[in-house]
Amino acid sequence: MASSLEESLRVVVVDDHTLFAEGTVSLLSSESYISVVGTAKNGSECLKLVQTKHPDVVLLDINLPDFSGTDLIEKIKGIAPNVKIIMLTGQSPEGYVNASLNKGANGFLLKDCTKSEMTAAILQVSSSSGQYYFSQNMAPYLRSVIVGEEMRTNTMESKKISGTFLTPKEQEIIELIAQGLRNKEIAAALEIKNRTVDFHVSNILSKLGAKSRLEAVLIYTKDQGMGDRIS
Repeated sequence: MASSLEESLRVVVVDDHTLFAEGTVSLLSSESYISVVGTAKNGSECLKLVQTKHPDVVLLDINLPDFSGTDLIEKIKGIAPNVKIIMLTGQSPEGYVNASLNKGANGFLLKDCTKSEMTAAILQVSSSSGQYYFSQNMAPYLRSVIVGEEMRTNTMESKKISGTFLTPKEQEIIELIAQGLRNKEIAAALEIKNRTVDFHVSNILSKLGAKSRLEAVLIYTKDQGMGDRIS
């Protein structure tokens, strides 16, 4: 796996729509830290590329002519257990998300995403912290399949922060972020899955208009009159 931005991340694009695949290659090729090492139109071609090109990341269409992208995940992981897989879809991902994540996918991108979002997703899933990535527009689909796992009875109420409302779980998570915990540590503390924490953190950043965890904490603590809690 690539260990730094000086070492290009090797990416394989798997999509049977030639125009989308070629467009994706063109966009990613303009980034010095990404090297597209192959494209595939079907699952069989994908597996050959994974065997021969040793990618760090596979951008995988959910629907392929010979395989369901969801079924292909396990085959890819069987060849390269450490490869990161980002699922691509141009349609509603409802019904695919939970199955894909359970089989080992590391994130989801909608095909109408921007170049900056696609590159951010590749970087995030490839990071040493092993985070998941979800397109922000996927929140309606993720909420039922991911957040549902920890929807337990809670006496807390949603709280208005910086003009928006944070859910009880988001409040718990931002408090732990403010204490310096990383996502994996937060998942362990709250007894939820890593991907659930990633989803909530993404929502928190979006709701607060923050570009980083630190900025989110600053907004939160300032709003709550707790500015002395961080230095």
